[in-house]
Amino acid sequence: MAAQTKKQQLKEIEYQTRMLNNLKKWIRNLIILSSCGMGIAYWAIKIQEGLMFNIIGGVSIVLVTACVIGCVIIGLALKRGQENVNKIVQIVQS
Repeated sequence: MAAQTKKQQLKEIEYQTRMLNNLKKWIRNLIILSSCGMGIAYWAIKIQEGLMFNIIGGVSIVLVTACVIGCVIIGLALKRGQENVNKIVQIVQS
């Protein structure tokens, strides 16, 4: 990797911080979506009766599972991205 100037490194820190904030928004949205899915699943499976409501409940459970998996993956990306930003900050400070 070619040596970067301090100005380029500061730009990179700013850019990566912006992208990490975008990932935080995605996690927030996935948590909201999974919460709605849990409510719909409970309503469809426990309160209502019939095949259609069981199908809606099953689809909601799949949605919740996908959202939780997405949160785990994005959380890992956030952790690794923050570590990367911290490394760049240490380089800039030295």
